[in-house]
Amino acid sequence: MQFIDEAGETLPEYEVALDFVGAGFNEWVLVTRGSAARQIPGSETRPSDAAVVAIIDTITAGNRSLYSKKDQER
Repeated sequence: MQFIDEAGETLPEYEVALDFVGAGFNEWVLVTRGSAARQIPGSETRPSDAAVVAIIDTITAGNRSLYSKKDQER
């Protein structure tokens, strides 16, 4: 996965994460890190520091739409 900043711009950092929700390419996701990534059923014995736990549909900050999955699919 690639990180983004608070404006939705991509950052140069990448990280490997277990994906439990089947996220696709260019989908925005919610990630848990650290010991919480190993609390997901089925991941307890996997050596992981990050796990995708949700696919994001929309993000709104300060009355401004930052991301909408619906708009990205057009």
